[in-house]
Amino acid sequence: MSATMTRILAEEAVTFNYDGMAPQVRHQAKRHILDTLACAVGAFDAESCAAAREVAKELTPLPQSTLIGETQKVGLSSAIIANETMIRYLDFNDVLYFAKSPGKIGGAHPSDALAAVFALAEWQKSSGRQIIEATVAGYQTIARIVDGLAEGLSPVGFHNGTVMPYGGAVIAGKLLNMNAEQIMHAMGIGGSTAIGLGVNDAEGEEYNNTKNMADGFMVERGVLGAFLARRGVTGPERILEGNKGFAHSVLHGVDNFRLKPVPDEPYIMQARTKFFPTESTIQGHLSALSELVIAHNLTPDDISGVTVRTNKRAIEHNGDPAKKYPNNKETADHSAYFMSALCIVGKGRVTPFSFTEAAYRDATIRRLTDLVVLEHVAEYDPIPPAAEVEITLRNNKTLKRRVDQPKGNTGNKMTDDDLRNKFIDCANGRLTDSQVDRIVETCFALEKLDDVGTLLRQIVL
Repeated sequence: MSATMTRILAEEAVTFNYDGMAPQVRHQAKRHILDTLACAVGAFDAESCAAAREVAKELTPLPQSTLIGETQKVGLSSAIIANETMIRYLDFNDVLYFAKSPGKIGGAHPSDALAAVFALAEWQKSSGRQIIEATVAGYQTIARIVDGLAEGLSPVGFHNGTVMPYGGAVIAGKLLNMNAEQIMHAMGIGGSTAIGLGVNDAEGEEYNNTKNMADGFMVERGVLGAFLARRGVTGPERILEGNKGFAHSVLHGVDNFRLKPVPDEPYIMQARTKFFPTESTIQGHLSALSELVIAHNLTPDDISGVTVRTNKRAIEHNGDPAKKYPNNKETADHSAYFMSALCIVGKGRVTPFSFTEAAYRDATIRRLTDLVVLEHVAEYDPIPPAAEVEITLRNNKTLKRRVDQPKGNTGNKMTDDDLRNKFIDCANGRLTDSQVDRIVETCFALEKLDDVGTLLRQIVL
């Protein structure tokens, strides 16, 4: 009998070791860890994030893992869920996706799974090298699954976090020094007990707080699966391809999932960091709009129209009427209309702190929102988030700008300095620049760290 897909992924995961990784892969893992912590810091004061931390303290006060931004430790599972809520809240954390047919992508936010890395590595006192190994292996498993999807998860009604139990199982397996057999069963346990419904990230629905918590619940199931598998509990080996398994039930057919050949470099090298705190497929159009606003020193009064020519996925996911006039952050960062207006009012900049109750009601933002027109251009479908923006001025002149590779994309990566500046923006004065620099230095010297708690203790807000 040929090896099951989960066995293939598990055997691949155990091969990742620090000494065998190219230097650029090790450094990329550190960059994503730094970027992820920045996103969590930026979301620290959000109501749903604060609520998640309070629930974590209430339910599981065991001193196992630190809540990011605090000194208090809670139980492992609660720390994973609370910290992932902060990582995800701003929609500023990294993304890994692959264009499928027009309007469809297979994607996930692999850094959501880093909540498991931080919590478990601290409790187990894992070395910095082990943390890098677990990060690269977790990204690899998540990416292998989303790359193998025929049309993505959203089109069939499921949340992209449905892949997280597999990443969580691999991360825990690496940090707990489990073998491939155990990791395979951990994926089966987690994957068969945690599936997310797409209603938390659906067109036509106003978004809610749970959207940003869902991945935490699902990655935690993979970690729990690892603890069970380590003690001999078995899960479905054919969880991905078996009868009534992932492909059959979630993707509506076993032919809708195939593991693709492993790329030359680990998938973490294809992960995209975000320059704007917003949904990934509109990063290109916001970059183009920002460049025009800055280059021509435009004000809201200068503008009489904004046309955005972009991919089908961006229009369907960020242009539906339910999101046009948002009332909360979760909906706002998925509104192509509102984000365009916010970018103009912000003189080309959007930060995590641009989203306010006042902004949702602002008359100027509302007027600009009404000026935005979205146009589908098939040329952009295979290359999201590429887009073109055309601004019409009150004097009837027009300005155009096309961006194929916005900052943060694989062809235009954010520099280490960009990531430092992003952290400073997210800290918003709650950490000094020198404190941020210490965090950056610690992340970039992670292989020398004996205890990730040293890093987390530097982030007290």
